[in-house]
Amino acid sequence: MISLSLRYFLEVARRGSVAAAAQTQHVAASAISRQISKLEDQLGVTLFERQARGMTLSEAGRQLAAYANAATLEAERVADELRERSTLGDVTLRIACTEGFAHRFIPQSMADFKQLHPQTRFHLHVDRPEAVNQRVLDGHSQMALRYTLATDERLRTELVSRAPVYAVMCRRHALASRRSVSVRDLRKLPLALGDRDTTVRQLFDVACANAGLHLEPSYVSNYSAAFLPLLPDSPIVALSGYLTLADKLEHAGLVALPFSNGEMQQRSVQVLTLAGSTLPALARVFLQFLEQRLRQAPPDLARRPRER
Repeated sequence: MISLSLRYFLEVARRGSVAAAAQTQHVAASAISRQISKLEDQLGVTLFERQARGMTLSEAGRQLAAYANAATLEAERVADELRERSTLGDVTLRIACTEGFAHRFIPQSMADFKQLHPQTRFHLHVDRPEAVNQRVLDGHSQMALRYTLATDERLRTELVSRAPVYAVMCRRHALASRRSVSVRDLRKLPLALGDRDTTVRQLFDVACANAGLHLEPSYVSNYSAAFLPLLPDSPIVALSGYLTLADKLEHAGLVALPFSNGEMQQRSVQVLTLAGSTLPALARVFLQFLEQRLRQAPPDLARRPRER
């Protein structure tokens, strides 16, 4: 991808003579000499010191050789990228997700995938559930990860994984030794919940209505991780999903209990793409990678607290 004269120049610099360069390039020595002379005329400098036993680079020649070697390496890198792109398609993966996936699951998945496929580039957009859907519909993102209770016919569901809601509390909490809890168990406790646009809140409100209860949370936020610092050594119970909690329970001294109410089991993780679209090959590989991650059985979040 560099010029013929530069290629011949570098070969003479490596071999130390026009004759040796001509042999490796399978051309006549006169052709090599003409290109070197042309290059020297263009630059107005002498590139080689001609000696009886060969040719050595002048100071100007050494500077040009350093540039030409760097240009050759860069040209090879670009050529490799183009060849990979012709095989894999677009190597930039544009992903949208809701807040719960952005704490750890998606960032860690991106980092691990890039270890396997170094050419990958990522663009991640975090937004509310309907905005995440809209980014895929508008073509701004190739895929979306979100919690959902229903399907959108305009989008294709690539992956589905069950994502129940857990009650999260400190290990010394009065309920922490139980195997499960119900919404009725929470009626006299301070609760931390997402706002009414979140699937956690929607399921909780349905479960309460079916149990004949009306429970108002003490803390409401559209950012679920904001609740976790409230929980150690407090009676507060927060509601959240496994992917938000996975790396925080042990470190923060928390436990997560499943609900006995069936409504709290009805949520799922969905990975969505635009219906009728065709994803680049690398995006399909990333989907398979996400499927493996989502299919991994979560640890027993409801295990009993340690004895103290």
